Amino acid sequence: MSPTTNQRDEYITIIAPTANEAMAQFKVRGLGEQGYAIAGRIGRHQFTLVSGEEGQELFSGAGMIAATFCRTVAV
Repeated sequence: MSPTTNQRDEYITIIAPTANEAMAQFKVRGLGEQGYAIAGRIGRHQFTLVSGEEGQELFSGAGMIAATFCRTVAV
């Protein structure tokens, strides 16, 4: 019987005004070298921070580009 390794996914989302800026930050932070890869489509999002029943629009409600990256690590 072979040993099993428990794994989990880790995510990092970069929020920037443009896709080029988000990808530049991916490179600057060395996320590719750390095993991160794009998790889905990059797109414009509006963000709300929720605390209890209260919600606060972030970035003055302006749409920002969100790029999410993922890697799988052993636990």
